[in-house]
Amino acid sequence: MNRRQFVLALSSSLAFFAVSALPGCKRAERCKHCGMKIDPTSAWRTELVGDDGKAITFDTPRCALTSWRSGATAAKSVRVREYYDQKERDGNDVRFIVGGDVLGPMGPDLVPVDPPRASKFIQDHAADRALRLDEITTPVLAGIGGK
Repeated sequence: MNRRQFVLALSSSLAFFAVSALPGCKRAERCKHCGMKIDPTSAWRTELVGDDGKAITFDTPRCALTSWRSGATAAKSVRVREYYDQKERDGNDVRFIVGGDVLGPMGPDLVPVDPPRASKFIQDHAADRALRLDEITTPVLAGIGGK
């Protein structure tokens, strides 16, 4: 590589870093548990809310609850998007469906469903069971598979 090629390569690299450092060029948010990029519009996006009110974002309910139940992330509550209406809800206000043919971005997951719709969801999607938030334990999460 001659001097001119070196200078051009260096200036291109510096220009890239300068552009990527602009305020509008924000890095993608990543799941604290598995590291997957989080799509802010994803139906699976889940938040753990700490005692200070700050939210920590995860790519799926399974990642969030695994992090919480294992003690890796302290939280007072969990917020999920309900499967049918996609509205954000407190984890105590939904049932988490285990099994079936609805898969998350990383495979088998917990599907948050409004309690009156849980039985129909289980029937329609050949799921195993519906659990309350307090019934989701480390062994339950380990049985779902993946991380």
